[in-house]
Amino acid sequence: MSQEIAKVQSGALMQAEGVQRGFEGGVDREDLIIPRAKLMQALSPELTEGLEGIKVGSVINSLTKEVLPQEFIPIFMFKNYIRFNPRSKDDPNFDSEFDPGAVIWKSTDPLDPKVKAEARFGPNGEKPVATTFINFFSYFPGVPMPIIVSFSKTSYKAGKNLLSLAKFCGGDMFSRKYKLVSQMETNDIATYAVLKVAPIGDALAEEYAVCERLWNDFASKANAIQVHEEDAQEDVAEKRPY
Repeated sequence: MSQEIAKVQSGALMQAEGVQRGFEGGVDREDLIIPRAKLMQALSPELTEGLEGIKVGSVINSLTKEVLPQEFIPIFMFKNYIRFNPRSKDDPNFDSEFDPGAVIWKSTDPLDPKVKAEARFGPNGEKPVATTFINFFSYFPGVPMPIIVSFSKTSYKAGKNLLSLAKFCGGDMFSRKYKLVSQMETNDIATYAVLKVAPIGDALAEEYAVCERLWNDFASKANAIQVHEEDAQEDVAEKRPY
């Protein structure tokens, strides 16, 4: 057995095969908090914590604060919707019953009346006040835990590009791997990092096996997945590109 395969089995596969000791009391998938790939912006608090190798544009594991490798394999996709209260009290959509930046509501149901009313364009082109997230439950080779890669606001287009690539190329979503990088962009409010995705090629047999196990464990319960720092807004002031 190669060192790489052994490393994979000692991480993600151990959960799937149930060989870890100390968890005999029972761990449901709903008990687990799945870290997300967090894109560092100028206002990200991690930049002031002196963490090694982290800079604007870095993509880190939100739970361990480690910089993630660029190569990843999306396993399955799910959407969710969150309405954040604006940070500024001068914003016309500010709700005085909630703190600045607080979550007003969130949902995973596209038919939810709140989603239909506030996460869609209005009849006269009014922009939505809620944020739509395209989330990919993903495997980063060498990282011993699954990672949620979320695309919203400034990076929403990259999420649609990834979904299109995965869908139109055929086969299981986790049969191919991609490169996740960041790129700096500027509007009339700020300069900020956005996520970009590019295809790499087919997943290796052992990578595919890991992803298939994770798909079997989590895909049917996508709406119950607890995402680490799911309620955090982007650490950048920008116009919403729709």
